[in-house]
Amino acid sequence: MASDFDVCRDVFRRHSRTYYYSARFFPSTTRKYVCALYAFFRLPDELVDNPEADPERELARFRRMHDEVWWTGESDHPVLRAFHSTAIKFNIPREWPDSFLDSMAMDLTVARYDTYEDLRRYVYGSAEVVGLMMSRVLGAPDEGLDAARNLGLAMQLTNFYRDIGEDLERGRIYVPLEDLERFELRERDWHAGVPPEPFNRLILDQAERNLAIYRDAHAGLSYIPRKSRLAVALSSTGYQHTLHNVMRNPMAVWDRKVRRRKTEYLPILYKAWNAASDP
Repeated sequence: MASDFDVCRDVFRRHSRTYYYSARFFPSTTRKYVCALYAFFRLPDELVDNPEADPERELARFRRMHDEVWWTGESDHPVLRAFHSTAIKFNIPREWPDSFLDSMAMDLTVARYDTYEDLRRYVYGSAEVVGLMMSRVLGAPDEGLDAARNLGLAMQLTNFYRDIGEDLERGRIYVPLEDLERFELRERDWHAGVPPEPFNRLILDQAERNLAIYRDAHAGLSYIPRKSRLAVALSSTGYQHTLHNVMRNPMAVWDRKVRRRKTEYLPILYKAWNAASDP
């Protein structure tokens, strides 16, 4: 019979090529807890993006089960059992997963963000607390929490730029409307027929901010225990390659999800190794 952590690993493997590949570089004693975190993050995300279900009802149901396991220590849901035991083991405060679920609920009611500060309030729950929880599981000291938040923020922003076309199909825009306005774009321009020149300049502007956040995050890699550092650096470096691919051809985000080419994997590994090897 599969254990709770086996169920989490299967969720991880089924839904993520990028993270699952990177997670294989974690020590075996750490990997199952990373899988528990990923599965907890993935399931609500799938619920809010499933047009065939009732996302509001299903997310509320998931949250009730999440509350129950924190109140009683028991649950019928294997992912929630694995996540809760992980949270207790690594002293993850309740407000972090609660913030994550708050942001998942925002996706049901908020489809536009006027300012970058507005977007950051969403991203704190959707990604920055992910970095915070990961830092606890990996054994990083509290001095590394800012870097962990920055890495979560940076990777989420890259997801937004990569998934612009896909997100619009769900009715969402994750680029702040004030930034569209700076480049003389309006919300009604936000589609595959957007004027290429201002759109390209907008994306390059967003990407430069994104890269600066990655640099800040990588300055904190030394806080991660060396045995886990390569896995984190590999995931981050892979996302930065995706961002560079978006920068090379911004208009491609309207046609397809920008993916890394197979020929990029060895250079990514080389760069990640160098980043993880710095003192």
